[in-house]
Amino acid sequence: MLHALYTLFVLILLLLTLPWWVIRSLRTGKYRGTMRQRLGFALPKPPVGAAPIWIHAVSVGEVMAAQGLLRALHARYPDSPLLLSTVTKTGQEIARSLPGISATFYLPLDLPWIVRRVLKHLQPRALIVMETELWPNLFQQCKLQQIPVILVNGRLSPRSFRHYRLFRWAMKPFLEPVHLFIMQSAADAERMLALGSDPQRVIHSGNLKYDQALQPPTPAQLQELAERLPPPSGIIWLAASTHPGEEESILDSLQSLRPQWPTLRLILVPRHPERAATVGALIRQTPFQYALFSQLSAPWNEEILLVDQVGWLTRLYRYAHIAFVGGSLIPHGGQNMLEPASQGIPTLFGPHTVNFRQAVQQLLEKQAALQLPDRTALTPTVQQLLADPELRQQLGTRAQAVVASNSGALQRTLQALQPLLDTPPL
Repeated sequence: MLHALYTLFVLILLLLTLPWWVIRSLRTGKYRGTMRQRLGFALPKPPVGAAPIWIHAVSVGEVMAAQGLLRALHARYPDSPLLLSTVTKTGQEIARSLPGISATFYLPLDLPWIVRRVLKHLQPRALIVMETELWPNLFQQCKLQQIPVILVNGRLSPRSFRHYRLFRWAMKPFLEPVHLFIMQSAADAERMLALGSDPQRVIHSGNLKYDQALQPPTPAQLQELAERLPPPSGIIWLAASTHPGEEESILDSLQSLRPQWPTLRLILVPRHPERAATVGALIRQTPFQYALFSQLSAPWNEEILLVDQVGWLTRLYRYAHIAFVGGSLIPHGGQNMLEPASQGIPTLFGPHTVNFRQAVQQLLEKQAALQLPDRTALTPTVQQLLADPELRQQLGTRAQAVVASNSGALQRTLQALQPLLDTPPL
């Protein structure tokens, strides 16, 4: 009954929002060319061999966090093809670039007749869902077809938990098909238990993003970067994964800082590269010139480099002297500050970091990063780092130590997955 009501709700929501989806697709192209797969058609042909392992990672952050797990699964189960689904186009672009993946596709709409078709076509031996993507009909259909569902690197922020708890009466049956919840922390595990999950199926193993952050770019990736963008001159400030409402503050800070620090240059990496045109328009309102990363054909000489392609951020940190991590000056929850921290880059971020609550707490406790109380602190904090190379060095060294001390989640996750993947439950 609950699944029927949920399905009805999804259908009504889709019908009510259909004009918005159509307009957004026509204006931005964000969803163009994806709907056939979202409706369960034009799926990749099931690879020959053992039943595949299906991994779902909603967007870029989850795909990046899954890389170590994907490599380990490929090594341990070489006969089982790995299928990787995403929701977003940017996530799909990253997924297609990963080695060892047999096929990628967009997650189907969570309607029972669609997910039945997808499961019949793919016939996976297991479904591994990164972080906290809950899809009641998909999970229920997996249960009916005896396909184990495992939630990996799961997290429940206090805010999400409060919302889910309002519907605790519905959450328990929706979560029942999940064989194992591998949560990031003890607090996340406790919140999942409070929603009605079986205590025998909830464990915590640490955050995979620490392990992934410790994986440096390969020599081939660094060579590709050097060919595309030779090491730039000057002091490089990298503003990573920025969102609307943050670029304005960053550009204002750059204008304030350049008179005193004329060699300061900015690498600006919007979280969503399709926003490059909008961000470029903001830059044109300043006295600065900028180059688009996708159009570089000579050394970068402008004050600003605007990165309009995915897959380069972790490599570009190598050139940075200071990193600001976005999604944090606005109430978005923050983006991954572990990546620059792991590379020894002095890192700062804003007050809104609920998505990385534990990481932020550990970095701040060890004086390994700087958190801004609000956007007005951006300029003086960057100025402080520019004026004090020793402070930059200390922050970077401490940050690397924090990331290294919290690694190990990957091995613990693999140990938890092994019984389910070696002998799938009936």
